[in-house]
Amino acid sequence: MNLTEVWTAYMAILRERAPVTAASIRPPRTAGERESAESATTPWTEELREFYVLHDGQHETYSDENGPVGSVLPDYTLSSLDQVVGRHRFSLENLHPIDDLGADWPAVVRAQEAGETAEMFLPAYVPFAEDGAGGTTYVDTRAGTRSGCVRNFSYDSADQGAPWFDSLTDYIAVLLRSVETGSAVYDNVAPSFVDGVLEWGDPAFSEGSMAYAATLPIVRIPFALIDFRPSQLSDDDDLLDLDHVRRTVVDTARRLHPGAFVGDARAVYRQVPRVRGANMNWWVSVDGAETVFTAIVTGEEHDVIVLELPSGGCVLEVDD
Repeated sequence: MNLTEVWTAYMAILRERAPVTAASIRPPRTAGERESAESATTPWTEELREFYVLHDGQHETYSDENGPVGSVLPDYTLSSLDQVVGRHRFSLENLHPIDDLGADWPAVVRAQEAGETAEMFLPAYVPFAEDGAGGTTYVDTRAGTRSGCVRNFSYDSADQGAPWFDSLTDYIAVLLRSVETGSAVYDNVAPSFVDGVLEWGDPAFSEGSMAYAATLPIVRIPFALIDFRPSQLSDDDDLLDLDHVRRTVVDTARRLHPGAFVGDARAVYRQVPRVRGANMNWWVSVDGAETVFTAIVTGEEHDVIVLELPSGGCVLEVDD
């Protein structure tokens, strides 16, 4: 699935389960306005241009008059074009101090590629979300194999740390998977749906999330899942044969839906570690309806356990 397809699927499930949050997404601006925003910042990646064809950010996540509207991104509010330009300009005018890194550090930064730590905000960083405390999520548009990766910048640690995701497509796909299954995105940050609002937090401290989870069907899994970030993998890692997995997913779909027309399986991730508990979602057309399957790595050869996920979400529980 490309970015438009993933975003469309994400918005569809939010309109169904979090209509207040879905309604807070601003419609996209004109092509001229998008071009002006790009001209005021830095040349964008094609994917970032596609992203802002789909929306113009999100209204504030809380209104004194109307109450909370939730957030489409965990811990961050999706920025409008005006906010993108404003945050980009502000960050360049208030640079993170690098005096302690030596006189040669600017030359080091100029030789870097996307995904590397510059210890400062660069013109090539395009912020697209803010946390309200000075932190931003941005697309690194520098050249290199990781051009277009999604990263975080804060005034405490600048751009330290590996990229969160290889692309915006990967990022939104993870959020889609999270709201479909109720699984955590990172650090136990999981979605909950309360009064039409999507909220993100630790399920153990969210009464609304627990109440919602109680209504979801339980899908049993043989062992615990593990989280991984595709951006942290390389061809040198022990990777799963995704062609083998795709065939297994299609065969499972055909077995579960005898007589139905089953199309090919599509996934967002391009690299998955061959480690027990790693997992990824696959989208399969079954008689024209998009159906989600999850493939769980067993750790034995390239074998996976394939489960069809209920369309309204589910709770994954490990067998004792």
